[in-house]
Amino acid sequence: MKDSKTMFRFFTLFEFEEEQAFLEEQHRKGWKAAGFHLPGFYSFKKCGGAEYTYRIDFTDEKVCNQNEYRKLFDDNGWEFLWTANGFSIFRKEGKSENEDNEIFTDNESKINMLEKIQKRRLLPLAVIFLCIVIPNFLNSFSGHFGSDGFGISLSVLCAVIFAFYIWVFAKSFFKIRALKNKFSK
Repeated sequence: MKDSKTMFRFFTLFEFEEEQAFLEEQHRKGWKAAGFHLPGFYSFKKCGGAEYTYRIDFTDEKVCNQNEYRKLFDDNGWEFLWTANGFSIFRKEGKSENEDNEIFTDNESKINMLEKIQKRRLLPLAVIFLCIVIPNFLNSFSGHFGSDGFGISLSVLCAVIFAFYIWVFAKSFFKIRALKNKFSK
């Protein structure tokens, strides 16, 4: 029997709760998270199925690697797993419904994290979208890329990227609105 496995899962910026639930479910099934590699490959090692809480924090890359940041979590019983793309992953034994298994002490802190993600990740994506993707998408349909195989391929690629960006923005917009409503209560 294999003692490790790799799974691909894609989560958008604001789906951290779904990602936490996914990692918790894998742990209950006997697979503890062991690593992550972009663009969404999770490594797991075989373990005895147990209740663990996984939490994700978004912060500055420099802060993630500082000993004080990690020590703060360690002092509260959290095991640091890894940092990827500004997101730090922690786990702690016990059910996620337990109030002691939260890294944020209040909803305002959760909303602040969402706003940081919006400013640092979604805003640059919007600029790329407006400055690069939309003009190339429009050019592809006005005939500026040519009608040869390469031009058609480039047009299809631009259309796929355009659709992907629209999907990410729409999903992120509705998710952050739902999360802010949930945390504001």
